[in-house]
Amino acid sequence: MGVLRDMMTALRGGASEVGEAIVDANAIRILEQEIRDAESAIGSAKQSLTRMKSAEIKLKREIATLDADAADYEQKAVAALNAGEEALATEVAERIAELESERGEKASEQATLDVEVRKIHAMIKSRERTIQKNKRELDKVRTVQELQRATESVSRNFAATGSSEHRVSKALERVKAKQEGWKDRMEAGEWLEGQEAGSDIDAKLRAKGIGASAGGASDVLARLKAKQAG
Repeated sequence: MGVLRDMMTALRGGASEVGEAIVDANAIRILEQEIRDAESAIGSAKQSLTRMKSAEIKLKREIATLDADAADYEQKAVAALNAGEEALATEVAERIAELESERGEKASEQATLDVEVRKIHAMIKSRERTIQKNKRELDKVRTVQELQRATESVSRNFAATGSSEHRVSKALERVKAKQEGWKDRMEAGEWLEGQEAGSDIDAKLRAKGIGASAGGASDVLARLKAKQAG
């Protein structure tokens, strides 16, 4: 029995690890869904808060109306007393008492509602700040994940191609060597064209007897005499 119990414990542990692995692999997707759910809940809460605030505003308006009615009846009660109509003044006083009682109930309800509105609004603002923080964290996680994917892709490519970087470097060197050879051939061609152009000019000058030198012993003798004279 002990062995079976240990095996079941190991299986539960393995299942837990599998569950954690699934959660880790889908962490970003889970967080995105949680943020969407939270924003949806916030939207619903704001609608409810708007209805609550509307009810609270209505109560304030009703209280103001009751205050105005009570003040008006007070003036009428005073007028009735001044006219010696005490019975009528008593009836008016009873009406004022009813208004004040209703006013007290509504004021208590409005005060309670006002507290609840403020409390819920504070909770919504706090939750919104948490959502914004989670969004910033999600952006950072996404950025790191994209960077990891890019790094892994580069690593796999270099590993798959062996010395890919070295081969690319060698290929660039060969291209540069070809370019240098092409430049050398261009310079050699320009030099040859210049030489051929110069030869043509010399031939034309000799044909016209310009710049032609007889050469020979007479030139050598003239050069020696010039040295003695000097």
